[in-house]
Amino acid sequence: MISKPGFARTVPRLAAVFVLAPAFILTTAGCAPPEQPRRGHSLIQVGRNVLVSGDHAAAAHSEYFAHADPSDSTRMVVCSMIVDPTRSRLSTGIYVSHDAGATWGMALNDTISRWGETWDPACAFGPGGMVYFASIPTRGDPRIAYESKVIIHSFRSTDGGLTWSEPVLAPFVANADLVVDWTGGPYHGRVYAVGVRVREVEGELPQRHMSLVVSADSGRTYEGPVDMFVPKDWYQDHVGAPVVHPDGRVLVPVAARPPFRPTPPPPPPTTWWERSPRDTTTKNFTSVVTVTEGGRAIRQPHHVAKTTPCTPDGGPPEIAVDHSDGPFHGRAYVAFTDRTYGRCQIMLSWSDDGEQWANPLPVDDPRIPLDSAGPNAFMPDIAVNRDGVVGITWLDRREDPLNQEFRQRFTASLDGGESVLPSVAVSEAAHTYARGEGEREGYAGLGAVPESGDGSSWIAIITGGAVGTYEEVGHYVGTMVAADGRFHPVWVDNRTGVAQLYTAPVEVAGTARTRAEWNADLGRNVSDSVAVLVNRSTFDAASCSFDVSVDLLNRWSEPLDLPLTVKVEQMFSQIGVPWSDGPIDGLGRPEWTVGEGGVLPKDSFVTYGTRIVLEECATLEGKPAVYHDIDARMSGTPVAGYAGQKTLAMRVSIFERKR
Repeated sequence: MISKPGFARTVPRLAAVFVLAPAFILTTAGCAPPEQPRRGHSLIQVGRNVLVSGDHAAAAHSEYFAHADPSDSTRMVVCSMIVDPTRSRLSTGIYVSHDAGATWGMALNDTISRWGETWDPACAFGPGGMVYFASIPTRGDPRIAYESKVIIHSFRSTDGGLTWSEPVLAPFVANADLVVDWTGGPYHGRVYAVGVRVREVEGELPQRHMSLVVSADSGRTYEGPVDMFVPKDWYQDHVGAPVVHPDGRVLVPVAARPPFRPTPPPPPPTTWWERSPRDTTTKNFTSVVTVTEGGRAIRQPHHVAKTTPCTPDGGPPEIAVDHSDGPFHGRAYVAFTDRTYGRCQIMLSWSDDGEQWANPLPVDDPRIPLDSAGPNAFMPDIAVNRDGVVGITWLDRREDPLNQEFRQRFTASLDGGESVLPSVAVSEAAHTYARGEGEREGYAGLGAVPESGDGSSWIAIITGGAVGTYEEVGHYVGTMVAADGRFHPVWVDNRTGVAQLYTAPVEVAGTARTRAEWNADLGRNVSDSVAVLVNRSTFDAASCSFDVSVDLLNRWSEPLDLPLTVKVEQMFSQIGVPWSDGPIDGLGRPEWTVGEGGVLPKDSFVTYGTRIVLEECATLEGKPAVYHDIDARMSGTPVAGYAGQKTLAMRVSIFERKR
C-alpha cells in the first residue's frame, strides 16, 4: 500500500540507517543456545574435528603454527610447543599429514638434551616438497659449544616432512615466524624468518625491534639479522607471521606502542545525551612493514589502524594476501584485536598497495558491548584461498558468562573484506576452566638455567602453565588453506583433560566478487534517495526478537519503480547477535522485497514488516547506558547525535528494480 507520510527526515548518504532503542525494554530473557542454526550458516560447512597431536596425547600443547603445501592439497604441517609431562619441560614438535588432514603423525620432536628446552616453533612448506621447521633452544647443555648467546635451530625436509636433516644454527630472532617465496620471481624459494630482537645500549633502556634472517639456498645457511627500529621511546609489541606478496615483497604485520602522553580530561558534559570520550581513546598502532630486495631492506611501517590493546593479551596481528586470479589479486588483509569499544574484538582491514588501508570492520558477530566485561575474542588468524575467499578464525568466549572458556570460530568474506558472513563454531568442544572446589590451578614447573650454560649452584623452578595460564594458547596460533581451496583452522582445547591440537576442514560456498558484481542484478542503488523510517517496533522477551515495521519514503524528485529491494548490510546490538528472519543472498545479507509493483511517487512511502531475532541474548536490567560512537563501526553511516543503549542498529542499501 502507498500512502502519504506525516513527517520527513533527511536521509544519510551511501546507505540508510535506523536505530531501535525502545524505552520499554528493561530486561530481556535468555534465548536459544549460541549454536542454534542461524541464517548464513549454510554458506560455511565445517567437517569433523580431527586430533592432530594424538602421538603426544598426555602432553599439553600451546603456541602453534600451521601451513599447507600450496602445490599439493594432501600435505599439511602443524608445529607446536609441547609440555613434557614426565619432566615438566618444553620442547617443540612438528606434526605432518599426507592425506589432507584426515590423519596426523609426529615427524620431529626437538627435545635438545636432558637439560635443555626449545621454544617458539615455526614451520612452512617450500617449493619442491621442502618443509622448514625452526625452534629456539635454551642454554641447557654445557657440553654444547654455542657460537653465540642464542640461536635458531632450523631443520629442513626434502620429502614433505618424512625425513629431516640435522639442524642448521641460524642467527637469533625471538618469536620467529617462517615464510617462503612461492612467486616464481627472482627470490623464488627464499626463506624468511621474522621476529623480534632487543638492542641494549649502555645508559639507555633496552629497545625491542623487528628483525629477520634470510636463507637464499633452501635453508642450508642463513644470513642476517636485518633490523628495523621503531622510533625512540616507542615500544615494539607483537610481530605477526609474514606473507610474500605476488610481486615478491614481504609484508609483516606489527603492533607498536607510541610514547604515552596523558591528555587532559574532557570538560564535564552539559547535556545528558553527550557521549563518553572513551570511544576515541587509542594507545597502539597496528601496522604493516614492507621488506624488499629479498630481505636486504626494511621500510618504515604503514599504519593500518589505531587500537586499544586488549587485556589480557589479544594476540599478534596477522596478515594474508590474495594470490588468486580473481578480482582482488594482490590485495592484502590484516586481522587484529581492538578493545576500543569495551571488549576485545576481531577487526579486519584491507589494502591494495600495502600503504593505504580501509577502515576496520568488526568481524566476530560484533555485539556492541554493554560494559567492558566481554565477551572477549582473541588470537585471530587469516588466510585467502584459490578463489579469493578470505577466511578469518579466532578464539571466542561468547559462551561463557565468566569470560574465560573459549571455542574456535570461523567466518569468511566473499567481497574483498567489505563484509563477512555470520560466523560458525569450528571446534566441537570448548576449552574449559572448570575445577573442583579447593582444586588448584594446574601448572608446569619449568626448569630455569643460567645463560652461561655451564652449571650453577642455583636451582630455579618457574611456573610455565603451558605458556600463559589465562589463554593457555601461547603467543600465536595458526590456520591454513589447502591448494583445493578448503580452510583448515587449528586450535587447542582440553576436551580430553589435556590441551591438545585439533583441526577441521572448512568449505565456503562461493568465490570472491566485487560489491558491484554482487549488486549487478539488483538494479539501481537508490539508498541516497530513500529515507528508512521505523513506524513500529515490538519486543518479545521470550524469543528475544523484534517485530519491526519500516517505511521506505521516496525523497527523490522522480517516482521510483517498485518493488524495491533492501539489502541489510550490517546489524549491531548491545543485547545479542541479530539476524533477519527471511531470505539471504550469497554474501549472507538478509533481503527484503518491498512493494508489489507500480511506482512510488515523491514523498510517498511503502511499508515492510520483518522479524529480527537476537541470539546470545543478554539483559539490560541494572545496566547503565554506555554511549559508544557507532559511526566508526558502521562504515558510511553518520548517526550523529544518537545517544542511549543500542538495542538494535541496522544499515541497509536500497535498490530500484532493474528496468
